[in-house]
Amino acid sequence: MFKKLVVGVDFSEHSDRAVKAALQVARSVGGSVVLVGVIPSPSEIVPSGNSEDQVTGIEHRMRELAAELSKSSGVSVDYGVEVGHDPAGALTRFVATWGGDALVVGTSARTGLNRVLVGSIAERVLRSSTVPVLVIGPSVAI
Repeated sequence: MFKKLVVGVDFSEHSDRAVKAALQVARSVGGSVVLVGVIPSPSEIVPSGNSEDQVTGIEHRMRELAAELSKSSGVSVDYGVEVGHDPAGALTRFVATWGGDALVVGTSARTGLNRVLVGSIAERVLRSSTVPVLVIGPSVAI
């Protein structure tokens, strides 16, 4: 059922756990994984350097990570990049455009005022996704 797993990647420990979980699922069903990074639009990038260089750097990191994981896991791993200010919307847009059987996201499981102020990308993905969502919390041992 879940042959193509799309994983939100921001190079945090939370997304690292999501990637590991997606690789385990893909390996068990003979599926593939697509890593998706969300890049802020050039006008949103901090003017501490050339925005084009920053975007290229993120794309390069995604490409290297996909190649490394493909080699080390034996699972077909590809990558994609979406541009936008809303990571949840960008992930669901990616699946609508390029396909995917499930979205996998990591979460820090914030609670209380911190969650209200910062919001939860995982929760927004759950509310807007047209495919099943696997949310990997901080207590999941992988």
